[in-house]
Amino acid sequence: MLNQNTNSPKVIKASKHGIENKHLDKDAKSIIAKLNNSGFDAFIVGGFVRDSILGLKPKDCDVVTNATPEEIKKAIPKTRIIGRRFKIVHARSGRNITEISTFRSSSKRHTKKSQKGIILRDNNYGSIEDDAYRRDFTINSLYLDIRNMDVIDFVGGYEDIQNRVLRSIGDSSKRFREDPVRIIRALRFKSKLDLTFEPNLEKEILKLSHLLNEISSGRIYEETLKLFLTGNAQSIMQDMQKYQIIKYILPVTQGFLDAKKDRRFIFNALRNTDKRFHEDKTLTPSFLFSVFLWPALINKVGELNSKKIKVPKITRAANIILKQHNEHCFIPSRIQKSIKETWEMQVMLLRIPEKSKILIKHPRFRASYDFLLLREKSGEDLSGAGEWWTKKIATKAI
Repeated sequence: MLNQNTNSPKVIKASKHGIENKHLDKDAKSIIAKLNNSGFDAFIVGGFVRDSILGLKPKDCDVVTNATPEEIKKAIPKTRIIGRRFKIVHARSGRNITEISTFRSSSKRHTKKSQKGIILRDNNYGSIEDDAYRRDFTINSLYLDIRNMDVIDFVGGYEDIQNRVLRSIGDSSKRFREDPVRIIRALRFKSKLDLTFEPNLEKEILKLSHLLNEISSGRIYEETLKLFLTGNAQSIMQDMQKYQIIKYILPVTQGFLDAKKDRRFIFNALRNTDKRFHEDKTLTPSFLFSVFLWPALINKVGELNSKKIKVPKITRAANIILKQHNEHCFIPSRIQKSIKETWEMQVMLLRIPEKSKILIKHPRFRASYDFLLLREKSGEDLSGAGEWWTKKIATKAI
């Protein structure tokens, strides 16, 4: 546990942290220059600094400043203020969007919480030190001053990065109660960055995971995509089981992971998902949830290994399973449609060769074909359907 104090921050020089100016995001540099010219302080913060120190390729480059959202909007063109829980500013440059936030304060003056202590709204502004102690984990509370390339560290985050430790800022229990999604983020950082949990943080995850029931089903969906579509799906699933998180995220899937056949199917898919991520190939939410919910479908309708099975039977069962899943993790309607089509086509793909000309032109054909191959790889006997379609695709040069 780390608490705020009045000590001066540690300053890590570029010769030690290794981040070079030439590798900085050009849009972030431009934004910081505009804010500086308008009389404000501004820094690169969070994941970009953390990942750069670790020698990883950062995905995003966030900026933090002492300018309010309204002052940011005035200083930088093509920006818009978003959010109610905490106002931030998005600056667009082509397809790139840079997130700009204002230093947050620990003051409770404009903070609104639920009866269980979850922060619903938090628009209290403060100093850079206030902001540092308001963040979730020490490794995410490092500030890069691009004017001299110093990294400013109030909370010991640089040392924790070196030691590969994930540690809360302040009391872990309080942090998780403020926003239970931090439990999910902790699992993600552990797997992505190969970290170990600080002992008290680990204890509180096990103790407070039930708070995830308080998170909206829409937000759980978004966090689930971050968990499983960012290259560490296998290890994250293992940790979700270890820390008893899966029953709050994927309750419909939970019971099937103990069955050898279903576990093999799901982990084969997760292994392939990680491989595709690292090869920069397309990943889709619909395929992910098709896999997670497939055992529940089979449990309801029986094995889909015969072309005689009626598609409406699959559709009815799919609607029931998706409704049940959506109570905890709401899947958007368009994704639900794709999931059902992928499942329905599993029977249609067995109707060869009579349906081949129609199916091969279907927009869900490729995903359904990949799903069929995954089933065969996981031990299902589908009478050679996968091989037949592979040869058919080769002749069509698809």
